[in-house]
Amino acid sequence: MRKLYYILISILIAFATDAQDPNFSQFFNNPLYYNPGNAGINGGLHLGGSYRSLWSPIPSKFNTLGLAADAQAINKIGLGTTFYSDIEGEGFLRTNALNFYYSYRPIETRNLRLQLGASGGVVNKNIDYDNLVFSDQLDEVFGEVGTSQFNNRNFNNVLYPDFGAGAVVRFNNPNHRTKDYQMVTTIGASMLHLTSPRDAFLSDDGRLPRKFVFHANTSIQWNGIVYMPGLIYEKQSNLETFQVGTNIMKYPIYTGFWFRNRNYKLSFQEYDSFIFNIGAYGRLNETRIKFTYSFDFTVSRLKTASMGSHEISFIYHIKDAVVFKGWSKKQQSKNRSRFLECVDS
Repeated sequence: MRKLYYILISILIAFATDAQDPNFSQFFNNPLYYNPGNAGINGGLHLGGSYRSLWSPIPSKFNTLGLAADAQAINKIGLGTTFYSDIEGEGFLRTNALNFYYSYRPIETRNLRLQLGASGGVVNKNIDYDNLVFSDQLDEVFGEVGTSQFNNRNFNNVLYPDFGAGAVVRFNNPNHRTKDYQMVTTIGASMLHLTSPRDAFLSDDGRLPRKFVFHANTSIQWNGIVYMPGLIYEKQSNLETFQVGTNIMKYPIYTGFWFRNRNYKLSFQEYDSFIFNIGAYGRLNETRIKFTYSFDFTVSRLKTASMGSHEISFIYHIKDAVVFKGWSKKQQSKNRSRFLECVDS
């Protein structure tokens, strides 16, 4: 009965998450995944990786791996790439996506940056029908019996292009900036899956809905402590999620508290989970390293079965790296160090 209970929970989760992208609790460590306009926004070379295990006690796996790289290039250009792999249901459904990112900075002053970005890539989804049980295999007395007459097993793979666009604005607070107080704010919005690509295995009607993302965060350095409040809102078809909270860094300790809601209305009935994260932040000359672990404590009706989620992230950042630097030394020298970067970037 316990196994049957978990299977039923997995089926309900599969329906509830239909047509929804995987998400990361540490969205601040996955900026490219949510907005192409973030490519190169932090300057230098930025490498990152995240792994998320969603509701690990449930037999049907919901695990997501994300890898990303982006860099500042010459002539106000940012470049990047991401790869993510998402596994659902003990491996019977897998999604792999490879995307490339381009951003351009039409406005750049000492205290303001505006970046516009675009992404393009390819997504592959495949399903293993051998791990599925169909209704014609079930008997009310003997349980699972025989083999299914389902004859569409050749329709187990779909490949499609995917595109997105976004914008990000970042600005300093120059009026009260001192050695002990600095503030940088970032606000952005994006639209992903612009063409609503067909992603169904057996139907020509199944399409991936467009996804809208809005995010904002502030990095405040005050007397040796960095406070990083932020939020992100995602809407894809009729599914919504809203996350808000803050990280705090006292070198080298990095910690934070967030909560996720099923929409932007902050009512207790809509709370999905509370998120706690802890990690370490290190620096050596122009190199920055950050490692964080987070735990999602589920407070929705799934809390007794899911037992929360786990996520780890790793960030490696070389602040003075510039792609194609030797091609335009004059341009790079002209724009060097004109803008106050986020303290924890």
